[in-house]
Amino acid sequence: MVWITLPDLSEVTVPRTAHPSHSPDANPLDLAWRRSELSGLTPHSARPGAPDPRAARSHRLTEAARPVMDGLDTVLQDTGASLVLADREGRVIRTARDNARISRMLLRRGVDEGAELTEEALGNNGIGTALETRAGVFIHGEQHFAEVLRDFVCYGHPIIDPLTRRLVGAVNLTGMTADASRLFAPFVRKVVADIEARYVDTARADDRELWRRFVERTRSSDTATCAFGDEVVLASHSSLERLDSRDLVTLRRLVERDDVGEVVELSVGAVGVATSRVGRRGHLLDLTFPESPGAPAPATTPAPTLASRIVVAAPATAVRSHAVRGPSGSGRSTTARAIAGPGARHLRLAEADDAATAWREMVAPALRERSGPVILDDIDLLDDADLRRLAARMESAGDHLVVVTSRDDPRPAVTAILDLCDRRTEVRPLHERGTEGEEIVRRMVADLAARRGMRPPTVTPRFLDAVSGLDLPNGLVSLRAILTECLDGPTGRGARRLDVGDLPARARAGRPPTPGELARGEYDAIVAALAECNGVRSRAAKRLGISRTTLYARMREFGLS
Repeated sequence: MVWITLPDLSEVTVPRTAHPSHSPDANPLDLAWRRSELSGLTPHSARPGAPDPRAARSHRLTEAARPVMDGLDTVLQDTGASLVLADREGRVIRTARDNARISRMLLRRGVDEGAELTEEALGNNGIGTALETRAGVFIHGEQHFAEVLRDFVCYGHPIIDPLTRRLVGAVNLTGMTADASRLFAPFVRKVVADIEARYVDTARADDRELWRRFVERTRSSDTATCAFGDEVVLASHSSLERLDSRDLVTLRRLVERDDVGEVVELSVGAVGVATSRVGRRGHLLDLTFPESPGAPAPATTPAPTLASRIVVAAPATAVRSHAVRGPSGSGRSTTARAIAGPGARHLRLAEADDAATAWREMVAPALRERSGPVILDDIDLLDDADLRRLAARMESAGDHLVVVTSRDDPRPAVTAILDLCDRRTEVRPLHERGTEGEEIVRRMVADLAARRGMRPPTVTPRFLDAVSGLDLPNGLVSLRAILTECLDGPTGRGARRLDVGDLPARARAGRPPTPGELARGEYDAIVAALAECNGVRSRAAKRLGISRTTLYARMREFGLS
């Protein structure tokens, strides 16, 4: 449960603005208005659908949401805000409200338990539009299609089943001033995350057990694991790094036929498979790839020091080029230096004034000299023409070339360079490294304490769990700043132990919820499919086995569109 005090919304009204245009290609608001019109609505006729006593209720959603919704009436007391929970059909299951003016206004306009809040009945609104787009949505005042809603500002967010990724409902928070709406999104997202986490507990026993076994297997290790149930497909990050969508389809079909052998031929070659039966129809598959991450690395490729992962391997020949990719602050440059070895020339292309200078004064001379290993950091800063020149010279670039990029979805010219490399290493963010992330935190605390002439404090398990689970905007750079504050703050000086209470306020966030971890796996699968299909969405949707509409909705949800 999240406890939050919202400003008083009861005496303020949102200023009127001009109606949006009806061009279907302008923006999401215009598209929502267009959908409302195509449903045969007018601003005066659009109203909540009347409660239908024959409509079936979503018992699973009701059960999952009950502990979360209990007490929200007290939380919202005197805030002038009203919260609505609806099922996937847009019918209100439950409300939480104070007894102020806004609640009475919503009741008079038909927003009550059992009412239908779909776009077909009411036009664009926090429930109906969130269900339609599978994404969070703000709607302010006269951005509403329906006249009856134009006094209000709202934020709605869909509820997704963490196991099946199916849409099961939505939550909407309504107030009467845009000034307070900045608080709406985090409040509603926390309510949704709590409901989604509890939704797993309402699943069938076999699916819950499969989920529990999968989480146990992947939480404390970096094993490549897949899980298949009647309605569930789960894949660890390590498996998604190596497999494409066709491999998952192959494994699923073999599981359904009960024909999984000890070795399965997939796109990466012969993969070892250890199968465990879970319940009556669930299967847990541990995969061993041709070049397992635990296998000794070739002498030409020293083991990286910051938990990088080799995701594409060349045949067992001398490695001449190596690609490293990872988000900002993840340690990708350190990993590149470990791969290139001591004495490598590290060229940081971001230090050049422009792309032309980077090529002329840094990259081209290094390729001509061929004087040992070279690291080209941030190759995505080069122009496409220079990247093509680099591709043409890679065969004669010298003993060892390491290229580095921070882009999750690089443009085609950069992708061409990555594909030419003999090996590729992916450096994951801190919060995705599990126990490895905790070890990074321990080492950094000890290092910072030594620099200050202090005895390294003991770090509690709660501190390690909280810090290693942070999704930091600048990775290890942000981590170092946070730990520095812990050691230099009033409670940190001379402290013998660090606990959660020693963290600065900006870092007091827990490990991302399990639904988010599942969403990350889906995000990775979509990005991989788009890369394999050169960005052609129709082909990517076919490869993923989903409709184009579903793919577009997922891409909007993950900010990929």
